[in-house]
Amino acid sequence: MITNKVINEIYHRYRKRAASPDKLSTPLLFESASPDHNISIENEEVIIGSVDAMSPFHRIPLRVIHAIVEFDTQVIIVLHSSMLFLSKFDNHVAAHIKPNRPTLLQRLCNHLSRPKR
Repeated sequence: MITNKVINEIYHRYRKRAASPDKLSTPLLFESASPDHNISIENEEVIIGSVDAMSPFHRIPLRVIHAIVEFDTQVIIVLHSSMLFLSKFDNHVAAHIKPNRPTLLQRLCNHLSRPKR
């Protein structure tokens, strides 16, 4: 089961882009993800047919992918601030968007604006 802790560990482990598209485990997309996803690679982009064409996750440039990871029932495409979960059994797709962390300045302002006790 993929929990928030697991998601955070994946972001931490794959915080940098792959050195080159050749270093990615792209065969996992074809071997492990369901054929219902209709995945193809054209012009250095991964095209996922099970995702709406208007979605930003329909076409993903290989150069922005950090990793492709196989998990229990899913194949995960890890990006800088998001992950795309592709089911191994059907065309189900889910996305996780990494929440923005407040900057140091924002945290300082929040701390100073708190009412005094």
